[in-house]
Amino acid sequence: MSKTLIALVVVVALSLSTTGCKKKAGEAANDANDSAKTTVNAVDKAAEATGEAVGNAAKATGKAVGNAAEATGEYLTQKKDEAVKAAQEKIDLLDKKWQELQDKAAPTTDEAKADFQKAKDQMAETLAEAKTKLVEAKDASVDAWQKDVKPALDTAMDKAQKLYDDTAAKFGSK
Repeated sequence: MSKTLIALVVVVALSLSTTGCKKKAGEAANDANDSAKTTVNAVDKAAEATGEAVGNAAKATGKAVGNAAEATGEYLTQKKDEAVKAAQEKIDLLDKKWQELQDKAAPTTDEAKADFQKAKDQMAETLAEAKTKLVEAKDASVDAWQKDVKPALDTAMDKAQKLYDDTAAKFGSK
């Protein structure tokens, strides 16, 4: 009987200790589960905050880029307007000088008269072309101005200036 009693005590003790371990293991699992939930919630909140911060940064960057583009556009428009004004003044001055040259020039030979008439016709055409390009320049967008209109206006202006210079050298003074 004493062996049976000892065996029974051992079985009861083992049962109680196993039950206690199971209980502690269950509590530990619950604690770990709670900790995992807390970590997941913290990660979710951090991800949400990060997303919000990235969104705010993107908005701020977009505004900055928009402001920079607007400022650049305004600057280029101002430069275009200044160039158009300068071209207008140059055409007006060249037109005035051309009129003065025509008034002063007195070709004497028939050949000189024919050459001068040819120069007058070319200058009328060249100034008309320059004035047309000037009108285009006033109405051009900044992109069109930079790519197409400004080079064409500059070419027309240079052509008119060269024609004036050549004619003035041949038929009168500059």
